[in-house]
Amino acid sequence: MTTDNFDWEYNLKLIVAGIASKIGEEFFYACVQYLAQVLQIKYALIAEFLDTDPPQANTLAFWSGEGFGPNFKYNLKGTPCGIVYQKGIRIYPHSIQQLFPEDEDLLTLQAKSYLGIAIVDSHGKNIGHIAALHTKPLKHSYAEQESILKIFAARSAAEIERMSAEKALKKQNIYLQETLKKLKNTQSQLIQAEKMSGLGQMVAGVAHEMNNPVTFISCNLNYVNEYTKDLLDLIHIFQENSPNLPDEVAAKIEEIELDHIEEDFPKLLGSIARGGNRISEIVKSLRIFSRLDEANIKYVDIHAGINSTLLILQARLKNQPFQIEVIKDYGELPLVHCYPSALNQVIMNIINNAIDALETKFSQNKFAEEQPTICIRTEKLENDWIGIYISDNGLGIKEENCSKIFDPFFTTKAVGQGTGLGLSISYQIIVKQHKGRIKCISSPEKGSEFAIEIPI
Repeated sequence: MTTDNFDWEYNLKLIVAGIASKIGEEFFYACVQYLAQVLQIKYALIAEFLDTDPPQANTLAFWSGEGFGPNFKYNLKGTPCGIVYQKGIRIYPHSIQQLFPEDEDLLTLQAKSYLGIAIVDSHGKNIGHIAALHTKPLKHSYAEQESILKIFAARSAAEIERMSAEKALKKQNIYLQETLKKLKNTQSQLIQAEKMSGLGQMVAGVAHEMNNPVTFISCNLNYVNEYTKDLLDLIHIFQENSPNLPDEVAAKIEEIELDHIEEDFPKLLGSIARGGNRISEIVKSLRIFSRLDEANIKYVDIHAGINSTLLILQARLKNQPFQIEVIKDYGELPLVHCYPSALNQVIMNIINNAIDALETKFSQNKFAEEQPTICIRTEKLENDWIGIYISDNGLGIKEENCSKIFDPFFTTKAVGQGTGLGLSISYQIIVKQHKGRIKCISSPEKGSEFAIEIPI
């Protein structure tokens, strides 16, 4: 064994031991530096093949003779690396520029000689290559150089495969996490939808049960009015024909204040009638809101749905320590082909949130002389779309939260006061179900506007 053989083998053992524990980017950088050292050449690189047309490679590490150069991408056509890609291993001991005149990188590096070997994975597929270039012709034994290249290629193949497997595992983990998140969101939305469906059925049932007694009261009020009139007429006739009433009868007339009864009873019946009509309106609004007696999708009057929602929310709008003014600015809208119950749910979610914002601002004494207000505006848009715009002059939403308000489970409310699902479900209903648009425009301390736009 010659001295050269001993030095090569000894250095190679040291280098293999030095890179054995390294992984990833650190391995590739160490590999090209040690490869240049053991082969006694200036340039060395490790690159992975890219599945492109024409074929390209992207360096994982590049030793420039005095340090590490930046990684770069290059075409394989007309280069010695392209031959390595096809043939597996190549050594050009001299005249490399003359053999590959199209490769401008050889001229830039002033390369005279070249060694290259393909990096092959466990399935026999070319996944990259190792290349070494020198500014002088090669002098050492080609057999030894091939052996060194094969050692580095085998270790590089193992590292590239390990990294690919790690990337695939991370990608799969990300996919599984996203799938789990979607499943959780879907589950929550299904639960919320089931609750809304149950609420709708309950509302429809209550409306149906209320409708019968209300109809009975309304119909019988006419008879009560007629009977009362007849009885009072009879008393008047009796008084006219019997001017000297018995003391007992006169005392009773005075006790019950007959004149007051005669004057107040029609007012009482009118009040009962108005109450009955009010209950009838509530029943009608409950039926419109629930929409359980209608098909899933149909042409409806959007304004009727908004009005029914406002009527249901009257308790929150009026029974406050402050009065919320509701301004309705309705445009001329055609009937809209939509899912009425789902759309009513969106409107209720947004108005409820507006009331919450107004309550919070009022509790912080930030209204001064300003009137708490919710404005609902509708208009027909171009290209057969309609817009519903619901605004308030509450606290508004911070800029950093505007982009997250439609995310599932995101809420700015205190713990226990919000699930973070209302606006997320509203987004699904408008964007996914109705192929529309929904966005929020907010100014902190001044209020928010939700814009709902859907095709007719």
